[in-house]
Amino acid sequence: MVEPAPPSSSFSVTLRTKLVLSTAAILVVACLLLGWLFIQQQVRSAAESLMQSGTLLAQHLAGIGRFSIVAGDIHRLEQLIHEVLAVSPVAYVAIVSSSGELQAGVGKNEWQPQFSAQPAGRRQFPVTKLVQPRRLGADANEPLVSGIWLSDAGPVLRSTIEFTPGELFGLMGGAELPIFYDILVQVPHQSHGTVWDPALQLMLDERFDTQEGLPALQPTTPSLVQVGLSTSTLQHVLYRLVWKAVLITLSTLMGGICIIVVLARRITIPLRGLTAAATKLAAGETVPIVAIHTRDEIGTLTQVFNSMASTLQSREHELRELAHTLEDRVEIRTRELAAANAKLLEIDRRKSIFVSTASHELRTPLTSMKVHLANLRDGIDGAVTDDQRRSLMRVESNLSRLRILIDDLLDLSQIEMGQATARLEPVALGSLIAKTVEDLHPFSSERRVSIVTSLPSDLPLVCADPDKLRQILLNLLHNAVKFTPVGTCIDLTVMRLSADEVQISVRDVGPGIAPDDRDKIFQPFYRAPTAQKKTKGAGLGLAIAKLLVDLHHGRLWVETEPNRGSCFSFTLHSATPARPATAETRAPNPSHHQIA
Repeated sequence: MVEPAPPSSSFSVTLRTKLVLSTAAILVVACLLLGWLFIQQQVRSAAESLMQSGTLLAQHLAGIGRFSIVAGDIHRLEQLIHEVLAVSPVAYVAIVSSSGELQAGVGKNEWQPQFSAQPAGRRQFPVTKLVQPRRLGADANEPLVSGIWLSDAGPVLRSTIEFTPGELFGLMGGAELPIFYDILVQVPHQSHGTVWDPALQLMLDERFDTQEGLPALQPTTPSLVQVGLSTSTLQHVLYRLVWKAVLITLSTLMGGICIIVVLARRITIPLRGLTAAATKLAAGETVPIVAIHTRDEIGTLTQVFNSMASTLQSREHELRELAHTLEDRVEIRTRELAAANAKLLEIDRRKSIFVSTASHELRTPLTSMKVHLANLRDGIDGAVTDDQRRSLMRVESNLSRLRILIDDLLDLSQIEMGQATARLEPVALGSLIAKTVEDLHPFSSERRVSIVTSLPSDLPLVCADPDKLRQILLNLLHNAVKFTPVGTCIDLTVMRLSADEVQISVRDVGPGIAPDDRDKIFQPFYRAPTAQKKTKGAGLGLAIAKLLVDLHHGRLWVETEPNRGSCFSFTLHSATPARPATAETRAPNPSHHQIA
């Protein structure tokens, strides 16, 4: 037995490793997805809470400072702004006129330089220029929230207010990002009865501005209040959330890996036992029964393997016992076949001798009968009537058919016994074909079938036995005329395949030959089922033609399709100097071939 090659250790991956890796990948993807969704939700919730607080602060400032903004009371506005700045997330507060001029504003820490006094001209807050164009497309009654990045060159407007994945990864490293939320609200035209919201926890002691002591002023164009909120506290919350999510992911991953390692061990240990037992079984060793520890699919597999191993071992034992007696049985059978083969060869030889002897013995009386019939038909032995003459002609025709059959049998028996010889000599193929067609003219005229020959101009002499080549052509043409419908043509084509080989083809338009009968038509006495109903014959013409072509060291084959005619082709060698001009070959004796 050939042992299976073990898998390469450098590229092999165990089942346990596959289970651990696949489970780890699933856990990592699941934890990362769930963690990311959780972080996104927490970030959105915290950001919305921060922006809601900032919006309330901005709206509160716009409400209580409306009359101070209209009256241009900068001192009062700055006092209100400092009170709003007391809230920890607030980074800056700015009150901007409708024309973009900064009326009042204060910033903490890094935002303080943005509100420094300008040497000349109108004071402007840089963030206002960034977010005010967006105000044109927004609802005037709703606050406008924008994300601001404070770089060294100044504030930059962010495309989104949410934290990007890259910024979250930056938070994991402990870096604090200069990200701020800018909340822009419009100062209302009329003072609303604002109810104090204790959740703001502004701890302001001032009372709301009212219309007492101030004239009823209405601004023609509303001013804007901007409140900037720092995300520092939010970033610290996100930092803790991200690391908690990472720790939860790692903990879940380690726990899942430990569980899958235990499960994989319970799966792979029985499989290793089965693998070891299968390796021994493949090596021809006796395999003990593998213990079954579980009742799951692996237990079922182990039970099936034990049954298979038991069956294989019993079969192997039977084969070994059979192998001990096989040589003796083969030797006895060989002797029996040799004796049967010898008996068949002897029977075949006797058959050929009988056919040859009978053919010789029948030819003489047939010749005599034909002569006497000719004399009777011609009136030499006495006058005959027309009816008698027609009867004698039919008898003579049947004698001719019988003579052809006897000649075919004699030729076949001589070839099979190896007594036929071919005297090869240079032959003019054109003249031989013309003479053969002329000899067949009475038969073809009777069936109103014309034979069209096509010869090349450079046709060389062929190396053949003239009589046997004529017999090959007669058999093929006679067979074609016999199966071709009345009033059609037969093509006899000669073509030069090479300098040393010539091909002769006979094509008819008959019923063709079925695919199952192509290899059988060259056997003696075989006739296709369709031919037996339409034509007469013994089925020897193609068999004799095949043997005679083999005698010339050529090839005979057929190309045919049902209902599209047949084309019989055979090859001959040209009479070149490399081939002797005159030679004698003896037909092989197919009857002496070993019969297996």
